[in-house]
Amino acid sequence: RDYAANGGWETFLSYEDVEQDILIGLLRLRQCSAGATFRPELQGRCSIVRELHVYGTAVPVRDRDPTKFQHQGYGTMLMQEAEAIARDEHGSAKLAVISGVGTRHYYRKLGYALDGPYMSKML
Repeated sequence: RDYAANGGWETFLSYEDVEQDILIGLLRLRQCSAGATFRPELQGRCSIVRELHVYGTAVPVRDRDPTKFQHQGYGTMLMQEAEAIARDEHGSAKLAVISGVGTRHYYRKLGYALDGPYMSKML
């Protein structure tokens, strides 16, 4: 779902289980606004993942539980789709992610590197 927001353009991606009527995970992607972005890391042809969540009961890192949604690849699939949209629809050369310290290792596994307060990847 695409929508205008705050002078820019955002895309909402999600995985949903329609049979159970539940949201499995979501990602909010924003095309950075030319001239309205003040962070140097976001200048130029850049998009940003503002939010990525996979919901459900917490599963410890490195564990898998086929009855739970976490660690089943939903976050990775959402990130791959966000990269494709940023590159092909936004014309972005870079994708940045708002990332806390605890999630940086996850993004490194996807090819991202620390870029100021963000994790970023050249597309």
